[in-house]
Amino acid sequence: MPTPEDVPMDENDAGRVAEGSQDESKTPSREVLKKLLNEVEMAEMEENEMWYLISQKWWNSLIKAVRDGFVDDVGPIDNSQISECRNGSFFLKQRLAEQVDYTPVPEILFKRLERFYHIDDDRRDYIQRRVVRKDGKLCIEVYPRIVHITSARNRDIKADLVLRPDDTMVSLRERVIGELSLSTTDNIRFYVMNGENYELIDTAQSIDSYFDTVQKVVVDVEEDGEFFIKGKSATPKSLFGTQSSSSHGGNGISNSYNSPSPSTGVVTRTTPGACGLSNLGNTCFMASAFQCLSNMPPLREYFLANTYQNDINEDNPLGTHGHLAMAVGELMKGMWSGDYASINPRKFKSIIGQFAPRFNGYSQQDAHELMAYVLDGLHEDLNRIKKKPYIEDSDEDAKLPEAEYAAKSWEVYKMRNDSIIVDTLHGQLKSTLICPVCEKISIKFDPFGYLSLPLPPKEQIVKQTVIVMFLTRKWAKFSLGITDTTTVEEAERLMLDKLQPEQQHHFVFFHVPSQYHDDITMMRPGDRVRMPGREVYVAEVEHDLQVKGTRLFVAYNRIKLVRSASLPMIYSLPTGYPLTRGFLNDHVFSTTKHFFINPKAVAELGGGNSNDDDSMSGSNSADEREPYKLFVGPPGSTASLPIPPTDDPIPFPDENSHDIYSNFLQIVFQWKDLKIFNQYKGNELIEREMTVSTRRKVLLQETLDWFTTKEQLGEQDSWYCPQCKKHERATKQLALWKLPEILILHLKRFQYTKWSREKLTWEVVIPVRGLDLTDKVANPNHEKAIYDLIAVSRHYGSLSGGHYTAIGYNDREQKWFDFNDSSANPTYPPAEPYESSDPYILVYRRRKLDSNGKPIEPSAVSESLHSRPKRGAAPTISSATSSASSSRHQVDENMEMEED
Repeated sequence: MPTPEDVPMDENDAGRVAEGSQDESKTPSREVLKKLLNEVEMAEMEENEMWYLISQKWWNSLIKAVRDGFVDDVGPIDNSQISECRNGSFFLKQRLAEQVDYTPVPEILFKRLERFYHIDDDRRDYIQRRVVRKDGKLCIEVYPRIVHITSARNRDIKADLVLRPDDTMVSLRERVIGELSLSTTDNIRFYVMNGENYELIDTAQSIDSYFDTVQKVVVDVEEDGEFFIKGKSATPKSLFGTQSSSSHGGNGISNSYNSPSPSTGVVTRTTPGACGLSNLGNTCFMASAFQCLSNMPPLREYFLANTYQNDINEDNPLGTHGHLAMAVGELMKGMWSGDYASINPRKFKSIIGQFAPRFNGYSQQDAHELMAYVLDGLHEDLNRIKKKPYIEDSDEDAKLPEAEYAAKSWEVYKMRNDSIIVDTLHGQLKSTLICPVCEKISIKFDPFGYLSLPLPPKEQIVKQTVIVMFLTRKWAKFSLGITDTTTVEEAERLMLDKLQPEQQHHFVFFHVPSQYHDDITMMRPGDRVRMPGREVYVAEVEHDLQVKGTRLFVAYNRIKLVRSASLPMIYSLPTGYPLTRGFLNDHVFSTTKHFFINPKAVAELGGGNSNDDDSMSGSNSADEREPYKLFVGPPGSTASLPIPPTDDPIPFPDENSHDIYSNFLQIVFQWKDLKIFNQYKGNELIEREMTVSTRRKVLLQETLDWFTTKEQLGEQDSWYCPQCKKHERATKQLALWKLPEILILHLKRFQYTKWSREKLTWEVVIPVRGLDLTDKVANPNHEKAIYDLIAVSRHYGSLSGGHYTAIGYNDREQKWFDFNDSSANPTYPPAEPYESSDPYILVYRRRKLDSNGKPIEPSAVSESLHSRPKRGAAPTISSATSSASSSRHQVDENMEMEED
């Protein structure tokens, strides 16, 4: 980490003011900070440019302050969370993750933040890093790669090399020779240290295959025809190494592929399939994902029988020319040979990194992303369609009966995609889009290889003020304890439970976004109800909004069309009922007079009876004695038009649209005098405290329901409606149509936002045997779909410091095994149901059907594994995660209290 000596401060920085009128030595405005955050988001890297790292804790506090408007509450830039002090110097902590532990900021923007908020500790909080080019792409070198080199014969001869972005194995060899004063004619071997064991470096491999942040390398120079480290052939093994006895010695040297585990140093006979994968440095994600693949029986048997060799498609430009399939086949055969307790998968990792550079190096990666890449790569490598035909989309297919359309879509897909992956792991989804304006329905049938199931966000309880504007009774005020994801629909149910009304009420939620004008924003039932820093209003309307044809309009009371005289009100019209001037003068005006007009002020101004309705009628005549004039406009309009003094129907923006939340009218009552209004806003009402119930666990079936829940597309994802001829925010709904034999369920535990990433630690209740998905399939002709769990990829800890393991069901041995990097041990079967916060990827296998179409119960798990461990033994999978203390811990992680 740079110190003041490494990164001297610019003396002119404190006095420099960035472009703009604001003095940046003072706390900036909210708008200035919003612009700065956007600049950080849009900033592009340039080679050799300097960026600064900022602790995510401080960065999140800045974002929250900007969001809530309290920009003065942000303290000095503080990087104590990501730094550590050793021998009086500060260093960046290891294994930090971007947007989890820190956020990188360009130097010029960091300097602006420094002028705004200053630095807490000059020696600690300047963390400067350079932009370098790696694999042809620009990236910030957060952890410069350091290689500690030492001589095998004399450990006092050593040096440290910082790898350059353009270094290769050849250039590194030349630098080592120079640093250790060796001769270019020397016969030299290089070994990477895995603990106390040596691994011979294959210099034909990419430098990224071996070196990440810090690595120890031993240099062995031949003297008098002998190397100091004996027992290893100087020639590295072939790409898919064999079971060679050359590595059987007890000297701790390990082969780079199918070799003994570095932890054992010898080949060990073991149960086929009970084979670990050595951790090469943050590669637990790869081991966890591959153990799940290894325990998929159809896939395993396909590779062990060498059937894959006949299907390899070397000419497919979308694949890896067969390299990935060969690597998987050889690794799978090694793991199921029974000859190895563990295998070093370096060559397998190297091949993946060669074709998918994002998996290069040794930083922690996502197990699901790797599994998805491997399965997609295997599909392309093993695609039996050597030349994919061009198939033009046909709108005529959509006119077929639904079942025929689905079958046709699958047939077309299979014409271009035919592999063991499709046969075993691919299914079909039905996707339905509905236009909110013309109600045009579009249906598509698409293939899938896995289902990514949503989990609810962490529940942080916040307070939201809600004022209910009843039509005929006293208004009500609520202080709702809600989460960031509580919807309008959920808030309405919560209030109705409290009010217990005798008759049905119909509500429209809205808020006033600006303090400078009274234009409202209507809130749909699925919108989030939280509006930080301002009230949410709930207007009672007379008619059921679910009835097709019901329409809404907003009534504003203003002075000179600009200045607000009262809160806006929302009104409804039943199907087929026109909006007229007479309705406004009678119905709307009477409500306005009841809630917002001061009768005494009217009497004083008019000199008449305050109860005389005739004195308060409106028109658009030039008669100055009239109290208001009427204007109309579409939503968001700034130029309203006068309503003529007739009783003709007032047209809505789109007479054919049934979207009540966008197709409404704005009616403006323009008044002459503000003094007649009482400025009533319900502020004096007594707040009723209510809090939404928070969940403790999530059922797997719930996640499947959420996956198939209807949702409205966002503005950025709007759909082009062929009937309206424009983009609309259609509603989209997915449905299961065809399920595969092997079903992969990915729990979306890692939540990514614009500024941060976090892990969702919900306990998920997972059926182990007999998961029946038949009723969740939209296809009425689908066979019975009952599944049993066969493998789980698990993630422990946080995003930055987590660890992956796996469990898998060995159908040959009828036992469950626990896989933790190089170790593979029998374990207790998951309890029924399996409740834990660790499962990340679930692998299910569908039960076979008998001749009558009924699912066949699989063989029972070995009885010996059902016995529970004795006191003092390791806990079972379920007992470690379903205790009361664990449940309380999970609640604490997923729910926090906060006051707006």
